[in-house]
Amino acid sequence: MKALFTIRGETDGSNTSGVFKLASELFRESVDYIRLEKGIKAKIWCKRIAGAPVTVNLEFTHDVTVSTPSWSVLDTQYLASSGELILEKRRPIIIHGKTGKEAIRITWSQSTAAKSYIEYEIELTDEEVEND
Repeated sequence: MKALFTIRGETDGSNTSGVFKLASELFRESVDYIRLEKGIKAKIWCKRIAGAPVTVNLEFTHDVTVSTPSWSVLDTQYLASSGELILEKRRPIIIHGKTGKEAIRITWSQSTAAKSYIEYEIELTDEEVEND
């Protein structure tokens, strides 16, 4: 199984930090995070950030089912001034779904609340997952 799709999100323009509401043609509604099924790898190939200055964090949790998941930052990107930043990976960021409880989310922070936008291209695959 392989699926390549794009997720999109935007800041709300009124707060200086938050979690992106992620939208995609694969989702019926916007989501706060993407949960990985057991045996699935998520590969992030491309990131686009546009609009006002913003710090964007890709975060991961081992167990999204607990009442207060512990999120750790896997990757940070800075859009230092208004404009656009496009980052394509020759080697993707890879996140493993080992138990089916893992999840990723994307957060933002800004010094001044304004509109910023993201697009991430993600491939989901059931290629063999190593047990660490």
